[in-house]
Amino acid sequence: MKDLNILKNNCLDEVHALGIKTGTISEWKINNRAQKRWGLCRAKKDGTFEIQIAKMLLTDDRISEKSCKETIIHEILHTCDHCMKHTGNWKKYAIIMNNTYGYNIKRVTSSTEKGIEEPSSAKIVPKYLFTCRNCGVVIYRLRESKFTRNYRRYRCARCGAAMWSRKSCINSN
Repeated sequence: MKDLNILKNNCLDEVHALGIKTGTISEWKINNRAQKRWGLCRAKKDGTFEIQIAKMLLTDDRISEKSCKETIIHEILHTCDHCMKHTGNWKKYAIIMNNTYGYNIKRVTSSTEKGIEEPSSAKIVPKYLFTCRNCGVVIYRLRESKFTRNYRRYRCARCGAAMWSRKSCINSN
């Protein structure tokens, strides 16, 4: 397993060595649940930032340390002024990091670019299926939410009807 503390300190040193001023990162977390994203930068109300890194990035031996650092730096760059989107300063800083250190920091990175196969969509089976009885639109949900618990209170976005039928997609063995 790669050490997040060592990687984040190396990444911060590289970013600061180029004179890029980052925001205050108050929290670093390893996200055990993330399956469709490598990292996340969240601005907090007090003006600091929380960075989450997907556990798979750190634990999968097929993913290189360089690839991990690209994701960590991607998230660090979001803490810079006016860099929450992948445009303007964020893009400029990503290009500087790429040219200086040979990284491939960009907006989106696929699993194959990280050195692993894409997760099979066949493995992902929704838990819930909702159908509008008026227009027939179908909505799938993977996990429980306010909508899955209280679907009768919601209206269809397409036709405005409040007539949902619910079906559980899980086979009870």
